[in-house]
Amino acid sequence: MLIVLAAMLGGLGLFSVISRRTLLGIFAGIQLMLIGASMTFVLAGVASGAPLHGHIVGLFIILGGVAQLVGGYALSTRLFYLRRQIGIQELRSLKR
Repeated sequence: MLIVLAAMLGGLGLFSVISRRTLLGIFAGIQLMLIGASMTFVLAGVASGAPLHGHIVGLFIILGGVAQLVGGYALSTRLFYLRRQIGIQELRSLKR
């Protein structure tokens, strides 16, 4: 039952990444996908009888997600400071 919840969280995150047009919505979707993936690893570790391995992998996934989130929010804050909007189209204009 819990593995279905993890799959639903991952699917909801994927839907959010695909459907959102704002940078913060995409980051929230990525975080949902990472939570679903870490939950899957923890549950697989518990089911296999080696819960410590699943917990360690889940912890690394969460730490990588936090690093991604900090960088993404810093980028979106800078983007809002420069353009007064936070959208995906504005990221393409930062190349110039």
